Amino acid sequence: MEVVETSEKRSQAPADFPSINDEVVGFAKDAEYIMKKLTGRSKELDVISIFGMAGLGKTTLARKVYNNTSIINHFDVKAWCTVSQTYDMRTLLVDILEQATNKEWKINEDFDIGDKLQKTLKGRRYLIVLDDIWKVEAWEDLGLCFPKGEYGSRVMVTTRIEEVAKHLQYHSDPYSLRFLTLEESWELLQKRVFQGESCPLDLREAGLKIAEHCKGLPLVIVLIAGIIVKTEREASLWLEFANDLSSHVLGEQSMKVIQSSYEHLEDHLKPCLLYMGLFPEDHKIPMHDLLKLWMAEEFVVNVDTKNMEEASRFCLNDLLKRSLVMVSRTRINGDIECCTLHDVVREFCL
Repeated sequence: MEVVETSEKRSQAPADFPSINDEVVGFAKDAEYIMKKLTGRSKELDVISIFGMAGLGKTTLARKVYNNTSIINHFDVKAWCTVSQTYDMRTLLVDILEQATNKEWKINEDFDIGDKLQKTLKGRRYLIVLDDIWKVEAWEDLGLCFPKGEYGSRVMVTTRIEEVAKHLQYHSDPYSLRFLTLEESWELLQKRVFQGESCPLDLREAGLKIAEHCKGLPLVIVLIAGIIVKTEREASLWLEFANDLSSHVLGEQSMKVIQSSYEHLEDHLKPCLLYMGLFPEDHKIPMHDLLKLWMAEEFVVNVDTKNMEEASRFCLNDLLKRSLVMVSRTRINGDIECCTLHDVVREFCL
């Protein structure tokens, strides 16, 4: 037996993440290709998989497409859920069901959620996004709940693992996400650092070197931007960052940049960030709970303000601005409700 909450479902729109996703650069052609696959003539259910290494922007691309007006208007039902390495199938199904019905559900343990979800989706053109899938088994369990009728429904998947993407293939080939070009990398770096202003000529050469040494990884670019935006605008300092980046191979790049971002944090922010790594992967951490935990641990006692909750908010806001923390859920009025860590940042914290 199920109990349906009459209140409207709280906003969980994936467009609310601030990190890489404030400035979407270089995905125009990729997004156009994915959207064609989602809205193509085929009426049969299809799975569109996007795969690539961590930090390439798979989730950013999927989110850009998911929130496109033409996609919103094309599908009767849309739902987005993050799967991750460790997941609870029942929780994922409830999450999708709540988005599909736009209601919050309280469900007894013996209630068949999968059957309810299938009946809810049946006869409707739906789009389900399964972000960050690591195992084929997750799809095999979830996929049973997605009806296959000829309504033009689609499932969009993001994964780091090519073999997972290939296993999920229905009609469309898995899509390998490319690295950003130098021009795109420089554009993203400028947007993050100068916020719409033009780059001073004396910084352009150093800035281009930084963009080049980020090797096309959006995550690396926004993290580096989070460092240099807090430093003086001097070419010599920027060149130091560029030279430091150039000495690391691609696989080390993200961790090296996160290390650098961490080292440039004020001392009181470091334990705040590391503490967040204790939460499960992709966990939506309630903001008010997090602030209370920080205060209980006395992480922010040295901050120059008498109001501890206000001081904790300043700490969170600073971590958000540096792209080390992301917003994962907002309230209807736009206030932050939950936040999370990118997988790579969490790995660093551990």
